[in-house]
Amino acid sequence: MTTITICGSARHRDAIYQTADLLEEAGFIVLKPPLHRIDELTAGHSAEVKELAWKGATFAHLNRILKADVVFIVNPDGYVGSSTTLELGYAVAHHKLIAAMMPDAHELARSILFDLVLHCTDVEKAVSDLSKRFAPAVAP
Repeated sequence: MTTITICGSARHRDAIYQTADLLEEAGFIVLKPPLHRIDELTAGHSAEVKELAWKGATFAHLNRILKADVVFIVNPDGYVGSSTTLELGYAVAHHKLIAAMMPDAHELARSILFDLVLHCTDVEKAVSDLSKRFAPAVAP
């Protein structure tokens, strides 16, 4: 069964959740980013607690990337932020296949690291295209 780890900016939170739901419905194993509410959850705590929470969430998501067959960057407007750039570099270093909805809107150096660009701003269409390319194996 194909495992897809989703990466993307928190500004695309709704699109990421929609993508995850649609990919799961299509039969994929989907690992989602933690899309942090860390500031809310650590309100009133020390800076050290916030730092540890962010560090834990970051390492947890990097571990999800290690488990992936495909890393899918949900970026319907072409935006790839600093955290997604970190995740992209990690995925490249670990020889993961990387798909994105759109090329990076601002930095060619990131776009050239995508193995597959769907050129699609619509989540449903992107998931349909991914499903055709990486159809989950059906157990006998």
